[in-house]
Amino acid sequence: MSDVWDLADDYWDYYRGTEQLWNVDRGDVEQIEHWEDLSATGVADRIARLSAFAQQAETLQRKDLDDKQLTVLGALGFSARATAAGLPYTRDLSLVAGSFPFSAWLSVLVPGYTLVTRQHGQGYVTKLRALPGFVDGWISGLREGLAVGRVATARGVSNALAAYDVLLATEVADDPLTSQSPPIEASPEEIDVWRAEVLDAIRDAVRPALARVRDVLRDEVLGVARSDAHAGVCILPGGEEGYAALLWSSTSTDLTAATVHQIGLDQLERLDDEYANLGRAVLGVGDPVQVREQLRSDGSLRYASADEIVRDATAVLARAEAEAPRWFSRVPRATCTATAVTSGPMAFYTGPSPDGVRGGRFFFNTANPAAWGRYQLESVTFHESVPGHHFQVALANELDLHPIVGELEVMSYSEGWGLYAERLADEMSLYSSPLHRMGMLSADSIRAARLVADTGLHAMGWTREQAVEFVLGHTAQDRENCEIEVDRYIGNPGQATSYMIGRLEIERLRRHAAARLGERFSLQGFHDVVLGQGMTPFDVLAQTVDNWIASSPAR
Repeated sequence: MSDVWDLADDYWDYYRGTEQLWNVDRGDVEQIEHWEDLSATGVADRIARLSAFAQQAETLQRKDLDDKQLTVLGALGFSARATAAGLPYTRDLSLVAGSFPFSAWLSVLVPGYTLVTRQHGQGYVTKLRALPGFVDGWISGLREGLAVGRVATARGVSNALAAYDVLLATEVADDPLTSQSPPIEASPEEIDVWRAEVLDAIRDAVRPALARVRDVLRDEVLGVARSDAHAGVCILPGGEEGYAALLWSSTSTDLTAATVHQIGLDQLERLDDEYANLGRAVLGVGDPVQVREQLRSDGSLRYASADEIVRDATAVLARAEAEAPRWFSRVPRATCTATAVTSGPMAFYTGPSPDGVRGGRFFFNTANPAAWGRYQLESVTFHESVPGHHFQVALANELDLHPIVGELEVMSYSEGWGLYAERLADEMSLYSSPLHRMGMLSADSIRAARLVADTGLHAMGWTREQAVEFVLGHTAQDRENCEIEVDRYIGNPGQATSYMIGRLEIERLRRHAAARLGERFSLQGFHDVVLGQGMTPFDVLAQTVDNWIASSPAR
């Protein structure tokens, strides 16, 4: 059925040509000069085109197609509809005041390319000089959002203004964009010229563009931004339907907000039992509330320096890499490195570059070492690197998969796998002490609380303070980090639900396969199946697992 692959190729070309912030994340030097179109017209055109792709994928789905074709069509349809649903909220909320706003994109990810040729170097300069066009389009889109009442919170906008003020006050020579490594092929003399061109582009193009964004946020957005009492999208025009679509795209399930909310409450209750048992052994305390309070307040459980964090993260990653072959029949060829940064989220991962020059990178923010509990780092490392996101992303890149399933993220699949990896690491005996196992519980608490707080905010009208108090009461996070967490949910509606819902679904599929196969069940085989088809929505993954069960030979 060539029409299936033709449609898949067309969609891949379209997605890669329009989702330019995603291309920055993946370090695609072939797309380096470009920015995406977030103008009012550009977003409307993209939504229409994405919807058309989804309809074509649904039209082509027939029983006579093979598994690969059905998998690609299912992933294509989901990706197109999920991307379309998220575009207005990404433009008007997340890039303004989400957990990774545009200021962080510009500071952390844009200067992270692997530039090999002189042409790549000129492409970087061109990208910086093209920033004003992106910014002007984004501003027009923001104004459209304002016209229909889709606006970020005043707190989020104020934080964004502070970030832009810091960038604009930084000397041009010290701008984060100057940290981009020069082209490998360039001579020393050419590098000097290139660096001068970068500085000129920052001075002449980047800074004036950022000043325009800052001024629009200050003069047009801040005055009409939402209060903390109206932090959820449910109060926005069309917000109830919008959040339902965002929840679907984040979980790849049809679970309602009420159901997700209850799942979170149930998980927190189960975790209290684990806290009680492990707390007695580790801290001599059996009350879950007291256990979490001690984790939160005991200064001896906090890191004192960035060097300690770098040392431990590197050692934990090496330990996981050594053990992984016993649990996976395939491990990535691409390397993964632990990399300290001083801006952006506490931790995140970027996959290998498409050209294979750059491996996967696990980033951890060391700007405030005391923000890291010593018990937290191991579970975070397993989530972001091995056996978590690095295995999921790098293996997909190395298998013979269509890029639609190899590279396009399905949030519940990818973040569900990352959270599954934290518990799998316990089965692998990777946690170095009972205290570090407590970090696994602490991380689980956050992900379970997210189900409750995210749906509380965006479907039930919770205030910011209600959400903060709930997260504070059910996790080991201090108030400052609880506020950071809740502000993330406010700026990225639905996204935080993907972790726990995804993990629970992967675990459900594992139990299902083990029950059906009995002694024939292989955990390595299950992992191969889950990671072997790329990133797919859960209805597609469930069918893939059932097909594996049906084809497993009898012993």
